[in-house]
Amino acid sequence: MSLRPDGSYRCDRCGADVGNGAVFSAVVVVDLDPDAPGQMRQLHWCRDTCAAVVLNADALADWYATREVTP
Repeated sequence: MSLRPDGSYRCDRCGADVGNGAVFSAVVVVDLDPDAPGQMRQLHWCRDTCAAVVLNADALADWYATREVTP
């Protein structure tokens, strides 16, 4: 979630107002910044509506299949 010039905190993907920043309701997405080659940018997406874009069963299939399971 990013603090915007008007004082609101909004999801970096859909623009939803998330109140006081909703840090515990965020999915952090790290990507290369197209405007600054070689630099990383960090985006904060709301879990309620945007997380399913990256945290879906197909995207996480390898993670689930290869993670170490402890009893």
